[in-house]
Amino acid sequence: MTVNDDANTFDYVIVGGGSAGAVLARRLSDDPETSVLLIEGGPAYEDDPKVVYLSESLALTGDPKYDYDYPLVEQERGNSLLRISRAKMLGGCSAHNDAWALRAPDADMDRWAAKGAEGWDSAHTAPYFKRVFADMHVHPVPKNAELSNVVIEAAGEIGIPEIDNTAGEYGEGISWVSLNEYEGKRFSTAQAYLFPLTELPANLHLQLETLATRVVFDGDRASGVETDHGMFYARREIVLSAGAIDTPKLLMLSGIGPAEHLSELGIDVKVDLAGVGSNLQDHIETPVTWEISKDPGESINGLDLGIYASLGSDEDFDTQFTVGHVNYWLDAPPFTDLEHSELALTLAPNVARPESSGAIRLASADYRDKPLVDPRYFTDPGGADEAKLVAGIKVARKFADTKALSGWIVREIVPGPNYQTDEELGAHARKYSNTVYHPMCTAKMGNPADPEVVVDPRLRVKGVSGLRVVDGSVMPEIIRVNPNMTIIMIGMRAADLIKEDNA
Repeated sequence: MTVNDDANTFDYVIVGGGSAGAVLARRLSDDPETSVLLIEGGPAYEDDPKVVYLSESLALTGDPKYDYDYPLVEQERGNSLLRISRAKMLGGCSAHNDAWALRAPDADMDRWAAKGAEGWDSAHTAPYFKRVFADMHVHPVPKNAELSNVVIEAAGEIGIPEIDNTAGEYGEGISWVSLNEYEGKRFSTAQAYLFPLTELPANLHLQLETLATRVVFDGDRASGVETDHGMFYARREIVLSAGAIDTPKLLMLSGIGPAEHLSELGIDVKVDLAGVGSNLQDHIETPVTWEISKDPGESINGLDLGIYASLGSDEDFDTQFTVGHVNYWLDAPPFTDLEHSELALTLAPNVARPESSGAIRLASADYRDKPLVDPRYFTDPGGADEAKLVAGIKVARKFADTKALSGWIVREIVPGPNYQTDEELGAHARKYSNTVYHPMCTAKMGNPADPEVVVDPRLRVKGVSGLRVVDGSVMPEIIRVNPNMTIIMIGMRAADLIKEDNA
């Protein structure tokens, strides 16, 4: 039995060294009198070129060396073959993604506050976004690619104005995107806050390639983390930063979650919290691809532009399109069925504010078993999510009919000219839908009186003390753009909340 002594006892124990956990660990360790342990399930991969270079991001997806690779349960209406990639490394998904670095729209942050997440409105979070963007080397993409400039010209022909969301502008329009990138390298939170590991402060300790199995309690206070490498104890607090899939899994393994579900698996119920694992939201997309006649030109990763449109609501935008100088970016079933071209342009609309939501549940009480991931795509009663993708395909096709792109487009290869009616396009959208790898909201914050809320606005788990959640699972609702910068911001702001509460 591991003894609770100075060798395995720290002021703070953080589970998960990803987008939020890495920045949180570094900021808490700014006080040299404070000891911090960061537990991470994967290696550091500090010098692995597949992780370091942005051009290699697609090679990481599905590779068990780098990816936890979660399958879905059978989907009623969506693509049951898709898998949600989660990075197995320091930096988490910030070390594994396409590095789109977008600030959450102010309106989205203000909606959080209106839903009970007091202090998380745009005014309170703005200073933290500013700091994160500086730390993460965020910059607009180079505007060199000929095809990207032509797509902007095409957008103008169909009445879509150019906007600048690199400066926080949102609404209907087309914009160059920002990347957290430096000299071709993805600037992850590991790069920004932890590397080189040889220069970490002496009070920040790493426990790599270690899986947390449950949180243990002394009465109602979280006191330690059981792992496959022994026990680790916290004098002050334990923080779960394992992401929107593994944080609810760990909470449930620790007896915090829906009582009926835990009891069915033989897990003793510590706190009956119905919201743990519920409210799973994700962005879902469908590709529209054309064969093109010439090389698109110079681009860091071929993903230079985002398009924003309002296609089914009164919001300023409810659909985000990724524009890529490539065939669709996932080379896995069922997308391997689709036609490919050596030179291609893809516009992939995604549902920015989905009305469908799902859940994370345990497959068993064994920590080694992957959880059951059920996003329940396209199950919203009114069919709004599917309708937005159908409308998005139609908007994408308008680009192909412009004068600007007439010298580029050879033919539409996906979905192809045989798909014309809303029913045909809807069936295609569901079959070839793919996650944008943005699961969120599975331990949402808000007013503690709300039975679906898991953490209060200071990110403290209801019903116990000494335990917080700091990652994308705490979002009260999904934000409409790529969430990585917002998750890093949560980690940055959480450090101040934790320091204040432990002063």
